[in-house]
Amino acid sequence: MRCARSVQQGFTLIEVLVALALMALLSVISWRALDMVERSDARLQASADDTLALVRVLGQIESDIGRHANDDILPASPRWNPSARTGALLPPGIQWNDPVLSLVRSAEGGAWQKVAWGKENGTLRRAAGPAVRTLPLPEVRMGEVMLEHVNVFAVRAWIPGQGWTLPGLAGPQRSATGLEITIGRQRDGRDEIYRKVMELP
Repeated sequence: MRCARSVQQGFTLIEVLVALALMALLSVISWRALDMVERSDARLQASADDTLALVRVLGQIESDIGRHANDDILPASPRWNPSARTGALLPPGIQWNDPVLSLVRSAEGGAWQKVAWGKENGTLRRAAGPAVRTLPLPEVRMGEVMLEHVNVFAVRAWIPGQGWTLPGLAGPQRSATGLEITIGRQRDGRDEIYRKVMELP
């Protein structure tokens, strides 16, 4: 009669240690992968928010320009428009004095208001005065920051048959039919240039 040999079941100490080491390695790799995904998501979210802010700014500038006052509302007269001149490049409701774009634009209820866009201390600001129905219009109030890290804010005018012209350097000539707004920013050590071209109504 043979005696039954006891069969050992379970893992040896070495096998347990190897399994624990593999589990620890997998945990570290998983943690690093999750951390990388989280940081990438945060960077993408910040970039998306920044892009949306830039799109909103360019859209607001286009809206302000699209609602500018014309000769019927704001005659090209020094009484209402001190920088008005014969043969002016821009309509009387739009003025460019580097680095400030000044506008007279329509507001709700048939009122008008002054709006100014300008670069100041690395920020792009928009200032708006109260909307009223009589001239002269009140001056603009303190501007709010619309965009940060801005190092360029420039405007060029499109003259049919001549091309792009800097409004401040132009003499008496044909009126502009379009504007190009340029915003330059410095982010992560590199320069980024954005341009928006719009037709003058």
